[in-house]
Amino acid sequence: MRHLRRAGAALVLGLGVAVSAAAQPALDPWPNYEVMLWQRQPAPAYGTLPRLGYFGALVFGRRAGIDPAGAAADSAPLKAAGLRWFVENIATDFYSAYHRWTPDKPVNWEYLEVQRRYRENPADPTLFHRQPSLSDPGWIARIAARMADHARVHRDLAAPGRPYYLNLGDEPGIADLSAAWDFDTGPQSLADFRAWLRGEYATLAALNAQWGTRYADWDDVQPELTDAALARTDGNHAAWNDFKAWMDVAFARAVAAGRDGVRGVDPRMRVAVGGGQQAGWGGWDYALIAPALDVLEGGESLIAQGFNPDLVTLNTSFLSGPREGHRLWRQVMRGLRGIVVWEEGAEVVAADGTPGSRGLASAATFTALRGGLPAQLYASTPEPGRVGLLYAQAGFRLRWLLDRREEWQRTGASWAARGEEIEHLASNAWRDALRRGQRALLHQGITPRFLTPAMLAAGLPDDMSVLVLPHAIALSDAEADAIRRFVARGGVLVADAEEPGLFDGRGRLRDRPALAGLTPQRPEVMLRDVPDAAPAPRRSFGALLRDAGAAPGFRYDGPAAEMRVWRNGAVRLVAIHRDTTDAGDPQPQADTARITLPAPAHLRRFGAGPPASPGTAASLALDPIEPAVLVIAPGPLPSVQVTGTAPSLRLALDGPSPAETHMIRLDLLDPDGAPRPDRRWVLPLGAAPRDWTLPSGAADRPGRWVLRVTDLLGGRVVEQVVEVR
Repeated sequence: MRHLRRAGAALVLGLGVAVSAAAQPALDPWPNYEVMLWQRQPAPAYGTLPRLGYFGALVFGRRAGIDPAGAAADSAPLKAAGLRWFVENIATDFYSAYHRWTPDKPVNWEYLEVQRRYRENPADPTLFHRQPSLSDPGWIARIAARMADHARVHRDLAAPGRPYYLNLGDEPGIADLSAAWDFDTGPQSLADFRAWLRGEYATLAALNAQWGTRYADWDDVQPELTDAALARTDGNHAAWNDFKAWMDVAFARAVAAGRDGVRGVDPRMRVAVGGGQQAGWGGWDYALIAPALDVLEGGESLIAQGFNPDLVTLNTSFLSGPREGHRLWRQVMRGLRGIVVWEEGAEVVAADGTPGSRGLASAATFTALRGGLPAQLYASTPEPGRVGLLYAQAGFRLRWLLDRREEWQRTGASWAARGEEIEHLASNAWRDALRRGQRALLHQGITPRFLTPAMLAAGLPDDMSVLVLPHAIALSDAEADAIRRFVARGGVLVADAEEPGLFDGRGRLRDRPALAGLTPQRPEVMLRDVPDAAPAPRRSFGALLRDAGAAPGFRYDGPAAEMRVWRNGAVRLVAIHRDTTDAGDPQPQADTARITLPAPAHLRRFGAGPPASPGTAASLALDPIEPAVLVIAPGPLPSVQVTGTAPSLRLALDGPSPAETHMIRLDLLDPDGAPRPDRRWVLPLGAAPRDWTLPSGAADRPGRWVLRVTDLLGGRVVEQVVEVR
């Protein structure tokens, strides 16, 4: 079912698309890394999960109508074990209509049936009628009411807290996940498509001029489907591209409607989808879908957060061991806030509560992930780089269409025979370039600013000095004008495509490329899959960024690593995470990196240890699996003070801090000195003191226990002995 996991105001995005969004509420806090188990368990197993590092688990939604008594029975064993829960698959019948579990059938059997019907009669006018339609007002109202009912029941059951989130659907999409399909040409969808077009084009004459059509009335307008687009010889794919863009809008609007059903009951409750896909087909335009959600499990986390900084991103874990540990820490570097663990058999925990081999093997990793570093990053803000990265789905669609035409002409292969696995695994020049651009920037310590075509057309901010165009074969006149102004004021243009703007922004082939006469920079890292004939100078990406004034303000000397910079008040946090070997394994041994600053600052490595000291450079030992973080402060950092005696403590800083938040970790070590995930707490501490009480029963056997309090930002460690008789 999860085989692809391995992998108020309106928000105006994309092609002038407005996705409804109420004024952003104060959502439930998500302060630390969370580990949740997907599979349901008997009560003894739930009782074991916290000491293995799990703090949440699944409760299924009720699509036929929620029964409060049944929901209470489902959640009771989790509450008894001290676990929170998320509510899964509430509206999969709507959002994942072509990819959902059905007894005795393939998970995508309805999609396979549509493919069969297409092979038999591709001219069937009802073939591309999505069931149910994403534009069906009856279904939209039904789903919003269902989500509201679940919000009401689970809000009361989880009080005084809340569930982690309510999940609209697992592995949703317009069709089967990320498969390309020409949904939805049903009557309601066409009516909404035409209404959307009237907002995109000033007049019907303007649409006809763009599409090369002669419609006399808006009600006559028909979308162009893929078969017709492949047969075109004039290079005008605007009608086809517009319909594909509309389907992405319809999907995002439907998702937002489900979220808004929850918001009407409890504005603080988070709404999610699970099984996010890579950017591309199936409604996965992240400029649209990210602002419509509060939580996303799977998919393109860095891009999604670029368009919704408040979005909580998660992923799925199937494995344990060093390679998986490295992957989970790399995801933390990219902003992910937890995982949903998928279990086969009893590898995590047995029905009687006995820990399984995978549960035991992962516990140390989960303890480290909940050790305070992720929480400190979540309490900070990624430092915006001076580099813009264009995210334009039109380039993806056109590249796909050109590739399918070449394939069809060469082999006769039908686009409609491609399933979601092919689309998921197949190379695509646009997607590959998008990923190369992100990775190249992260290796220079720069978090890119993702730009939609509309954002680019509005003009680039003065503090942006580099613009990266990943396979930007489609550019509007307004985008091209903005790029030319950017270059004229000294901005550096980076591109991999030989002819950026070969098509206009809606997919019509131009007489000459939109950026003709400009010569973009093409650093080697952006040209891995581009022919050697590409006419442009090639140079080091790092040198290019430094010369453009876009480097992050420090010099890095060390092994290949991803780096990100966060700000917390006046403090900078530089996180460095080593790359794996070519085989994908963590490096076999530690290494050292050196950070050199242009001016003195107070420096220290994040975690327990000596206080920050003044200097212009610091060396950091790099672990093969976990990241190292350098704390850069403009002056001395205060230390944590602990007054009182366990179980009741008061925590405070002994002076003003240049940081807004210090993360304080409290570990209760048993008489053997061993840490455990369920005896570790991480608290934010600012200018105001806070009181904390050791949970009753945490020290559960006689002996000499130690409560260790660690100021992770300042480094001080305070210990108290807790005698249990």
